Amino acid sequence: MGETALLVLEGPWWTPAHKPKRPSVLPFLEGLEKFKGNFNIYYSNFYEKEGFRKALEDDLVNAPEERLFIYIAAHGGSRMVGALESECGKSITSGMRLTTLLRMVRKVSRTANIEGILLGSCTLGANRADLLGTLKTSPLAWIFGYACEIDWIPSTLIDLSILEHAMALKKEELRSRTKIIGAFSSALSRFSGEYPICKEANRSVPLKYAISLLGKPRRPRAAPEDLTRTLLVTLGWDTL
Repeated sequence: MGETALLVLEGPWWTPAHKPKRPSVLPFLEGLEKFKGNFNIYYSNFYEKEGFRKALEDDLVNAPEERLFIYIAAHGGSRMVGALESECGKSITSGMRLTTLLRMVRKVSRTANIEGILLGSCTLGANRADLLGTLKTSPLAWIFGYACEIDWIPSTLIDLSILEHAMALKKEELRSRTKIIGAFSSALSRFSGEYPICKEANRSVPLKYAISLLGKPRRPRAAPEDLTRTLLVTLGWDTL
C-alpha cells in the first residue's frame, strides 16, 4: 500500500430519468490509479450535509495513508454545493453551504494530514475570501477551484491532470510556493488557456479566467495567498 490516498466525495450530477447510467468521475480516477500505481482511492457519495460529514469522517478514519488529498465533485452554484434539480426544475436535494463544507474540512484537517483540496464544482472557486480563510485556519497547502459554470467532461479531465501532478509533489516541496505553482502549471499546460470551459449569460469564459489557486506553503509564518495570477504568468496565459 502506498503512502498517498485520494478521498473522493461525489454528489449526484443527474437524475436517473435524465441520465440513466449515472455518470461519475470515479472511472476516470480509477484509470489514473491503475496507471500511476502509487496512490489509493477512497470513494463516497453524498446527497446532503450530514451525508457529506459522515462520508468525510468515515473515509479519514479508515485511511491509514500518511498523505491525504480531497476531491469534492458535485454541483456548485454561488456558495452552495451539491444541490440537484429534476428535469422540471424541482429541487431534489438542497445541498449545503460552502462555508459549512469548509468548516467540516478544517475540523478534520487538524487531525489528518490533508495536503490539498480540489473543488470540482461550478463557481465555488470564485469565493476566494472563504478559501483563503480556510487556508489561514488549517494546515492545508493548497485549494483549487473554478470561478464559473464549467463543462463536465473538460473539467473532469483537467481535474485528473491536476491530481496527478499535485499528488506527485514531495513533502518537502510543499514548503515552496514556487514548487506548488509549478505542479499546477505542469498540469494545466496540457490544455489551452483559451478553451471556452464556461458558459455564462450567453457568453463563453476561457479556461484562463475560470481557475482559482489559493496556497499556503508549509513553512513557518507562511501566509495564505491567491496564487492565481502568478500561475497564469507561469503558464504564459496572462498575455493570451
